[in-house]
Amino acid sequence: MQITVKRLAAEDVDALIEIARESWRWTYRDIYSNEFIERWISEKYSKEKILNEIIRSLSNFDTIFLGALVNSTLTGFIELKIIADKAELLRLYLKPEYTRRGIGKLLLSEAEKIMNTKGIVEWRLYVHQQNSIGVLFYKKNGFEVKDIDGDDFVMEKRYKS
Repeated sequence: MQITVKRLAAEDVDALIEIARESWRWTYRDIYSNEFIERWISEKYSKEKILNEIIRSLSNFDTIFLGALVNSTLTGFIELKIIADKAELLRLYLKPEYTRRGIGKLLLSEAEKIMNTKGIVEWRLYVHQQNSIGVLFYKKNGFEVKDIDGDDFVMEKRYKS
């Protein structure tokens, strides 16, 4: 299995949306109702919205979309936003059949390489408390629970400045 990481572009929008759909349906199937999941996907992952976000990320380097390709097929993506010396992980999704293969870890690692060049000292994310797979994944990758915001854990990873 050959895995490569690339910066996502407009032509990746359909594959990215499909990954988000599959991931949301799989990850949150025991947390939210199907109706809620489908409504969330249609609101947050419309083609126009995601395409605009990708295009903006290509000209505005405070938002970064990276995709993981397995044998030239997009199988996962990460999106982060950089503000001064901090970053927020907005999305990290994989096709369910590609979880537990090191792809998520690779996407985190590639994002960290970019952040290191920008002097980032703190990385923050929000993960649903009942998303036990996600919480464990982030803990294994150096994130710690720092707070609770509604249904989400606020997790952080700090770097030496």
